[in-house]
Amino acid sequence: MSDPRDAAPGHRAAGRVSRLVRKGPGRGPSPSPDEEPFGPVTAELEAVGAHFTGDPVVAAVGGPAAGAAGGPGARPVSWPPGGPPAELGGPLAQPDGPAAGFLPAPPLRVGSELSNRLSALARLIQIGSARSGGDGISPTLIDDAGDLLTRAGERLRLSSSHTVVALAGGTGSGKSSLFNKIAGADFSTVGVTRPVTRDVHACVWGVSGSGPLLEWLGVPRRYRYARASALDGGEQSMAGLVLLDLPDHDSVMAHATDQVDQLVEQADLMIWVLDPQKYADAAVHRRFLVPLAGHSEVIAVVLNQADILGPEQVEDCVNDLRRLLDAEDLHDVQIVVTSAVTGSGVDGLLSLLAKTVSARRAATARIAADVDAVVARFQPYAGPDPGPFTAAAAEASRGRAGRPASDSTAVARILGASPARLAAAFARAAGVSAIGDALQSARELRAVDYVGWPVTWLVERVVRRDPGRKIRLGKLWAELRGVTAGPSGAQQSEIDNALTELADEVSPALPKPWSSTIRVAIRSRAADIPAALGERIGAALPAENNIAPWWRAVGVWQGLLLGGSVIGLAWIVAILIFGVFHAATVPHLFRAVGLLPVLVLLLAAAMVLGWLTANSCLKAVRTAAVLENEQVAEDMQNRLAGVAHELVVVPAQQELAELERFRAELRAASGHPS
Repeated sequence: MSDPRDAAPGHRAAGRVSRLVRKGPGRGPSPSPDEEPFGPVTAELEAVGAHFTGDPVVAAVGGPAAGAAGGPGARPVSWPPGGPPAELGGPLAQPDGPAAGFLPAPPLRVGSELSNRLSALARLIQIGSARSGGDGISPTLIDDAGDLLTRAGERLRLSSSHTVVALAGGTGSGKSSLFNKIAGADFSTVGVTRPVTRDVHACVWGVSGSGPLLEWLGVPRRYRYARASALDGGEQSMAGLVLLDLPDHDSVMAHATDQVDQLVEQADLMIWVLDPQKYADAAVHRRFLVPLAGHSEVIAVVLNQADILGPEQVEDCVNDLRRLLDAEDLHDVQIVVTSAVTGSGVDGLLSLLAKTVSARRAATARIAADVDAVVARFQPYAGPDPGPFTAAAAEASRGRAGRPASDSTAVARILGASPARLAAAFARAAGVSAIGDALQSARELRAVDYVGWPVTWLVERVVRRDPGRKIRLGKLWAELRGVTAGPSGAQQSEIDNALTELADEVSPALPKPWSSTIRVAIRSRAADIPAALGERIGAALPAENNIAPWWRAVGVWQGLLLGGSVIGLAWIVAILIFGVFHAATVPHLFRAVGLLPVLVLLLAAAMVLGWLTANSCLKAVRTAAVLENEQVAEDMQNRLAGVAHELVVVPAQQELAELERFRAELRAASGHPS
């Protein structure tokens, strides 16, 4: 046989009610579909039947007003298709018409505050799920919060006209006797031998729309009963009550224990039935009551079997029970003293049920209490909330470089100031300090080709050709281009050290798991840093063949001086050969000895002027190279700071922003968004 909980409510046609008739659970054969159960309904049955949207229709006839539980005025009955006779309409009679008894109950109306709290809890789960496990947020907490959201969503979609009240207790506590007393019939078996109550029983006051709710609670169809009486006008205040008799929590049957755990979470109001012998049972207190601390509004405790105690003993038991509850942070839990045998105190319990049902807020109060409990478990992961970042806090956080931050606001400030520090470390790792010297040397070597002294230039380029100079120039640019490949080897370790230093500075101020996740965020893109550094450094370097226009002008001037010097020297040689030694007859201009002093003077002047031009121009080149070096260094520093910001600071700031969002959602989930 399939589990009745697997059947989706609402899939069965209206009026198809031809179910078995039971005088008690599991008793009697099933009638045929055409047979009218129990025969004609007489006027002595002053009750209306239950119609569970196609579920078995079982009615509890009579109630406390009709006699003691199990008396002649109480017996289960199944109505034939079409529902109960209209003339038997009582306080919970169904409306007339073919759809009688099948009107779906409206879902719970949720206030904006609870809706906002549940939405905030959903976002808390989303944030926490990415940071769970290990030193992170407890996966059990994430699962419990997710189960709560699921459970709350399901309950809020179900009937708002019904309040689920669960009677829970151990074997022999009188829980089932109280259930029968309130329901007015022996629906639930009583006894002192474990286990007695093996499955959950439900009695419903006002059945319209309760079918889906009972399906969600997992109540077997054969243990669903309806309660209504035309004899007791006070029953109207109980309309909407779904009273559950849970299996014994100390049952030796595993399925019963699991069902108790599930229904304790699903019930809107929990009533724990204790007896004088076991009211201090540690199993009840540790397993159920202590975890429900903070749920005082949706918990009540019944001290049953008061008939076996004297008045003073009852008072002593109540005082001791109150002491235990106060120690478990259940200060506001109401204690009701009853006796299912004599009926003493049952009126007080009925009054509590009527008040709870009439208020129509037990379901939302239970959900709110569950949210409070889960939110309290998230609180340690948020750490102290520093509040707004004030000017005093900003001043106090200045000058903290190298020391651990004291709160998240100081962490934010340190991260904001860290790109410059990281850029300096990246520059050391990339060897940027040597780039300026190499660039300056390369500029000077290249400038010699244009502004250098022509004689020296001729010696190097024509006579000696100085291959070493070309090699040095090539090596310098090769070194500059090599820097753009990014750091490697020991240089990569300098990057890692800088990241570790920053992580050590900011992580101690944050609670777990954020102290770990921000370290991960800081190092999350460490592998991309070398390539990014090389790219930015390469972009900052000037072009290799970048030649200043004035170099060419000076080069022309130096060429003219060199040309004049060569002509003057050749003229002097010609005068010496033809004028002094008379080697041949040539024009007078090339043998006029008197021109020698003038030519020598002009040659010397050209030589000195060329030398002075070279020296002054090379000095200007060095000055320009130094200025260029400073500009390139500043540009590189800015670019490296950009790398630090994009690959280190931004991921860390995003994680810090997630912490602030976590705290904001935690405040919203706790009902204090501001």
